[in-house]
Amino acid sequence: MREDVIVVGAGCAGLVAALEARRQGAQVLLIDRGPIGIGTNSALSNGLFAGPTINYSLDNYIEDTLQTGRKLNSEPLVTLLAKESLSAFPFLRSLGIDLVELPKGYRIKSIQSDHAPGFTLVRALMRRVKDSDGIDLFPGFYVIEILKDGEKTYGVKGIDREGRLVSIYAPAVVLATGGAGAIYLRTDNQKNIMGQGYYLAAKAGLRLWDMEFVQFYPLVMAQRGLPSLLLYPPYPEEVLLINSSGEDILNKYNMDLQEAVSTRRGDFSAILFQECLKGPVYMDYRKVPLHRWEKPPLNLLNKVKFNFRKKPITVAPAAHFFMGGVRINEDGQTSLPGLFACGEVVWGLHGANRMSGNALTECVVFGRIAGRNAALYSLSRRGVRQLKVETRLKPSHPLLSHRRKFKEIKTELKSLAWQYAGVLRCEQGLKEGIHKIAQLQQKLSRTEANTTEDRKLKEDLMAATFTVQAVLTASISRKESRGCFIREDFPREDDVNWGKNSCLSYDWERQTFFLNYEPVFT
Repeated sequence: MREDVIVVGAGCAGLVAALEARRQGAQVLLIDRGPIGIGTNSALSNGLFAGPTINYSLDNYIEDTLQTGRKLNSEPLVTLLAKESLSAFPFLRSLGIDLVELPKGYRIKSIQSDHAPGFTLVRALMRRVKDSDGIDLFPGFYVIEILKDGEKTYGVKGIDREGRLVSIYAPAVVLATGGAGAIYLRTDNQKNIMGQGYYLAAKAGLRLWDMEFVQFYPLVMAQRGLPSLLLYPPYPEEVLLINSSGEDILNKYNMDLQEAVSTRRGDFSAILFQECLKGPVYMDYRKVPLHRWEKPPLNLLNKVKFNFRKKPITVAPAAHFFMGGVRINEDGQTSLPGLFACGEVVWGLHGANRMSGNALTECVVFGRIAGRNAALYSLSRRGVRQLKVETRLKPSHPLLSHRRKFKEIKTELKSLAWQYAGVLRCEQGLKEGIHKIAQLQQKLSRTEANTTEDRKLKEDLMAATFTVQAVLTASISRKESRGCFIREDFPREDDVNWGKNSCLSYDWERQTFFLNYEPVFT
């Protein structure tokens, strides 16, 4: 079995990368730990793409992206994103995706009005992938290592559905694993998005950039017994946001709801977080006219087992998106030759905060760039080893499973991340968090993984604790507030001292991060 390009992760970025690599003539293997496409954050998205339009110039789009990122973005990557987006939207239309032009971008029009736009996007990409001769699918495969030989990659190692330890060789690998929202107690991410990409990259010797910057979405359902679903904009003008004292929060802070969600997510999340400390915060849809419930996005709420028309629903901020991650060049390649990356796992585009709609634009644009260049890299190196080798993990008795212990560690981890690396941070809390995560890592290392399921759970938790440690370490050194990063003890933005990017490298022997700062890439 010969593979030219292995794509790890089957969300929007990974699906696009696979299609583009195949378009260049490469034999592609698309891997995901779960089902292809549907189990990813892309399927949950609102289908919004930021980008240039007839009335929104390339330069304005670039400036807005940089300004939202508070000038910590990599300007060359932002410029590339803008220019390549001009061909990305026609590409989506070529897949049969209906895009509606907005003042500052595009929105997917779902084939069925009660389907989430993200599902429409993923389904169209999946259909094209499955129809492509030369793209092999490998669902249920858990990648645990990026294989490298000296200074280049040559494949991946992981665990398949049968519990076998499998090494798959290929000259090029595309990392499209997503972020780490699910390390937090409250998140709107899929439950398994726990920083695996950051962990894999660091084990391969890569550095991580700006890991302190985590975006929280302000309006996520927090009603007991219901899933933590994001409440999509645009919001009807009749909607009220009420605190536990019955005050109208938007009037109290003189905020416009649409603007607060689209351009001031950090500040708005901080306000709601503080209000939630006093008591529940409610989103009240009761005054919304009946006919509005028949159209998106409100009609999507009809599937939720809650009567929005008769009672307010509890809401609170939740972890949404990681701005930091792996550095790539303009070909989508990391510092390890043969290893490419795209999507949320990548750093550089968003700076200190992500502009609304840029997540999906990034996935399509850099998915195409990474897939294209991974294929070109691989096709010029077909002489390297291209074999598939399998070994079986040691069998173990299910009664020896430590699944309960791993779940207890996971619960403790998510609470720790939320308390110490959450919406608001401070010196004392960050110090306590660093101490507690070290203790949790020791506890995790002492817990044996005696079954295949245990092994996957432990790998998840090693990635998650590693990511929390990265967020805490980067956070405690940045003595300012910027974008979505808010320090209670340093509430102001400080361009003179902190207009720079943090960079983490990991010492695996000492099990600690080393942090330095570099000037912003311009």
